[in-house]
Amino acid sequence: MARILIIDDDAVARLLAGKALEHDGHEVSYAADGEAGLALYSHRPHALVIVDMLMPVKGGLRTIKELKEMDPDVRIIAVTGASPADLDLAEGYGALQVLLKPIEPRKLTALVAAMLDASR
Repeated sequence: MARILIIDDDAVARLLAGKALEHDGHEVSYAADGEAGLALYSHRPHALVIVDMLMPVKGGLRTIKELKEMDPDVRIIAVTGASPADLDLAEGYGALQVLLKPIEPRKLTALVAAMLDASR
């Protein structure tokens, strides 16, 4: 399966999303903020990155921008539990898909599967 990076400061959301993806056979890495996520990605690229929009240290938009600078082909899903308008901005920065929290695990795994299939 694929290597997926989840960047989210909400530990519960991060873990729930990760467990659903691991159950589907994916290898999941976790980061609690954009800075840590970028460091992980720079050392070991992932097939897909899930980025929360509102995080301390480095927010979602800046994280998406820097991920795209690092790897223009990176596939990104942006998520937020706050303002849906943030998701429109995320798409402008390069997120291919967007989701509102709370994320339903089956919806996430289906979206990830579709994105990975489309990239093959």
